[in-house]
Amino acid sequence: MALSTKALQKKRAKKTAKRKEIRKSGSSLTSAMAVEWLSAAHAPIADVYTPKGIFEIGLGSVWFSRRLEDGRYAMSAFLVDTFCLGVKNAMYAIMEADQYRVQMESFLSSSGEEFVHRKPAYARKLVEMAEAYARELGLEPHNDYKAAKLIFGDVDASACDEHFVFGRDGNPCYVSGPGDSPAIQRRVMKQLEKISQDPYALLALGPSD
Repeated sequence: MALSTKALQKKRAKKTAKRKEIRKSGSSLTSAMAVEWLSAAHAPIADVYTPKGIFEIGLGSVWFSRRLEDGRYAMSAFLVDTFCLGVKNAMYAIMEADQYRVQMESFLSSSGEEFVHRKPAYARKLVEMAEAYARELGLEPHNDYKAAKLIFGDVDASACDEHFVFGRDGNPCYVSGPGDSPAIQRRVMKQLEKISQDPYALLALGPSD
């Protein structure tokens, strides 16, 4: 049966709203996946993990996933640098249940980190505050962060009353990893030198990821 004029207008308005949300997010998603990804952001939350002692170590991965109606899972993972860089890396995917279980088990066991099951608000607050801290230093998050963070949906970060302190001993501290090219290292250090009065606080300590 054909849709009424009113129903068609409502459907078109809904699609237009989704397109606007995609553009506003700055997402690099393709149009087809973007619609699916935005819908996934409202699915029931499945698993949320953050590393234990991330503020002492300075680097750790955050896992956040939702279970879709068809049995698949939408997940995002964030490599968070609490000392300096904020969201150093980000990834997102929608996968079948069996693949999801394999990926999550690999994630939780291969990095050498000790993970803690967290409330959604904790994970969102940790990731977003780390990104904001780095941005205040003039450092941008990973290119896929804008798309990956859509997984948080309507989770309210303010529901988490944990107090997070970023930096090391009160200062930003860049710890270079094996994936950081000399050009990246120079760019980060140059940016930090603009905002720090203590040159020792900027010391790159060596590989960490």
